[in-house]
Amino acid sequence: MLDRLVPVREAHPGLPVTVWIGIQADGGDAAAIERVTAVLGHLRVPAGLVVVGAALAGRGKLLTTNAVLRVTAALRYTGWLWVDDDVELAPDCLQRLVTRFLERGGTGAVGACETAQISTTPSARMMDTVSEHTMPPYAYPAAGCMLVAADVVAGGISPRRLTDDGFVVFELLTRAPDGAAADFEVVPEARCGFCRIGRASDTLVRLRRSMYSHVVSMADYPSRTARRYFQQYLFYGLWPLAPWDGRRGPARGLVRWSIKAVHFTWFGAVAASLAVRGLAGHPVRGVTWGADGDFRTALDSTTGGRDDAA
Repeated sequence: MLDRLVPVREAHPGLPVTVWIGIQADGGDAAAIERVTAVLGHLRVPAGLVVVGAALAGRGKLLTTNAVLRVTAALRYTGWLWVDDDVELAPDCLQRLVTRFLERGGTGAVGACETAQISTTPSARMMDTVSEHTMPPYAYPAAGCMLVAADVVAGGISPRRLTDDGFVVFELLTRAPDGAAADFEVVPEARCGFCRIGRASDTLVRLRRSMYSHVVSMADYPSRTARRYFQQYLFYGLWPLAPWDGRRGPARGLVRWSIKAVHFTWFGAVAASLAVRGLAGHPVRGVTWGADGDFRTALDSTTGGRDDAA
C-alpha cells in the first residue's frame, strides 16, 4: 500500500497524504494497541507520507472507519481512499484513482477495476458464471479500493448499512437529480485484484450479508432511491419489474432473467423474515462478515483471473 502511494506523491507533490492503518482485536484495547504498534514498528514509510495507526477492540470494518472519521473531522480532508487488506494493487492503481478524482473536482466517488482470482471449487466457479451474466449496465465502485469525497461520509456510516460501498452508492444515488447520472464511476485503468472465496459456506455467508444490506438500505432510503437501485442495478433485466437486458442478445437476456428471478425470490424471503422478526421484537442484531480465504494474487495473467463487475 505504501509503495503504491509513491506514484501518487510523484504525480501530485502538493497533495498531503496521510495513511490510517486500522487494526482491531477481540482481546480488548491492550491487544489491539499491541498489534498496531508491532505493525507500525516494521513499516518502511516512503518520504512525504504520514502514517497513523488506529487500534480498536471489537469486530467490523465500520468500527474503525467511523472512529477515524470522528477524530479527523476537523482536519478537512478532501477525500478518503479505502483499501482492504486482502487486495493486490497494480503499481499505478492509486495514482490513477487520485488523478481521476481530482480531475472530477474531488466529488463523489471513484473505484478501481477489480480482477477476481477464481478458485477451482464448484461454488466459486458458479459465482463466476453468475457474475458474468448479471453485470449491471452501470458500474459502481467497490469498497476493496475506492476513493470517496469527504463530505459523503462526514457524518459516519450507520452500522445498519453493513457495507461501506453500499452506503456510498445509496448516498450518491439519493443526491443525484431525477434522470441524472449518479456522481460515481469505475476507472478501468486503475486495477486491483482480490480472491473470490471458494468454499460454499463462505459464499452463502457473503451472499446473505449482501442480501441484508440490499434489503435494509432500500428500506431506509427514499423510495426514489430504492426504486432506482432496484431497477438499474440490483434487478436489472428482471422484466417487467425492471428493464429487460437485451445488450447481448435474447438468449443471454433470458439467462439473466432466470438468475434474477431466483435472486428476487431470495430477496423477498429475506425481506419478509426481517419484517416478521421486527414485528415480533426479535430483530437481527449481528451479521457474520465472512471467512478467511486463500488470497493469492489476482493480477498474474497465469492464474486465470478475469475482470469482475465493480
